[in-house]
Amino acid sequence: MDVARRSFFKKAGGATLATSLLTQVSACGGGGVMSSAEASTILPAKAMFPGVAGKVFLNSAADHPWNQAATDALKKYGEAKLSLASGSVSATARFAQLINADADEVTYVPSTSMGEYLVTKAMGLPESGGRVVTDALHFVGSFYMYEQYKKQGLDVVTVKMDGEYRISMSDMATVITPGTKLVAVSHVSLYNGFTHDLKALCDLAHSRGALVYVDLIQSAGVVPIDVKAMGVDFAACGTYKWLMGDFGFAFLYVRKSLLPQLKRPWYGYRQTRNFAAPILHVYPLDPPGVVPYESEQINSVAGYFMGSFPASAVETACAASLDWIQSVGVNAIQSYRQPMLQALQSGLRSKGFQVVTPPDSTSPIVTFAYQDAARLSPRLAAANVVITLRANHARISPSVFNDMSDIQTFLNAVGTP
Repeated sequence: MDVARRSFFKKAGGATLATSLLTQVSACGGGGVMSSAEASTILPAKAMFPGVAGKVFLNSAADHPWNQAATDALKKYGEAKLSLASGSVSATARFAQLINADADEVTYVPSTSMGEYLVTKAMGLPESGGRVVTDALHFVGSFYMYEQYKKQGLDVVTVKMDGEYRISMSDMATVITPGTKLVAVSHVSLYNGFTHDLKALCDLAHSRGALVYVDLIQSAGVVPIDVKAMGVDFAACGTYKWLMGDFGFAFLYVRKSLLPQLKRPWYGYRQTRNFAAPILHVYPLDPPGVVPYESEQINSVAGYFMGSFPASAVETACAASLDWIQSVGVNAIQSYRQPMLQALQSGLRSKGFQVVTPPDSTSPIVTFAYQDAARLSPRLAAANVVITLRANHARISPSVFNDMSDIQTFLNAVGTP
């Protein structure tokens, strides 16, 4: 971690952050990303997440707890606003680094879903026709949008899970036909943690003339991502899950070489170079002109997709969280988490639960099917265990503050089917 960042965190966080974040980062010798062995000496990072004290919180795939770095950065932002100073910190370049995108290929959007919607509109969908291919493990909120597009005449195909609760590449190959415009998937499924081989999927889609949109909300920050190597065309990611940010702030990645074939999906003043000093012909002392306003559009990813200013306070907190994630390293986080996932898989299967997460999964999610899963709530509540309980499944999602004792407590509490 460089001196400027160290100074920023010290000023923002006081004693708590100095003894928690900086002590942990120093484990890697000040060089930035820790090795798996080094990360194991500071993980679980319980001190960084005081909100989970007294709980066995295994529900980070739903809404990840905030860390001390984000809280302290937000405090600094608030103090700056009180003093009429500017205290915001940009997070887009940090996210670009996390997924190996160019800094000018990432902009902000209000949510993952809005990012996906803007991508479809930039492609002229549904009006331009053609086919969209998605799958049963994509974000359920996206199903509504494609349902509405289908009613408007767009050819939408949803690939089902196979018998192993995966999306088969051969099934995708069957329906990604010439004339398919977009393939829209989640990198990691919110339902069961299934992880797409994005390189193979993008190669397939591109060979048929289709572009690929990827929802990264269950993978960014916990699964290694390289959008360039994978060939991803578009991606969006909210920050309130594994990026440890909050609702109302998300990132949108667009491969910038695609801009000439896209259109602006909406219009907002941040798409112009001259919004702060507009060329006007309507007010006293303005020069005469035949139009009331003259704009100068920005031909960049932000110039196409950004409409207004982001939620600056949330962005500031998210930037601090991204710094912490990068200091530990996504590979190290994944490596630390894997024994917990394996223990969950083997423990649940041995008890007789119907685990629907592929056995070889390295995503942060383990799910088992269970009719009326809310019936498990009293068992779990008695042990202060928090997971996701849906109508017919239960989802467990450990994070950087969990350890094997948390997994054992859950397995003891859940009992048998």
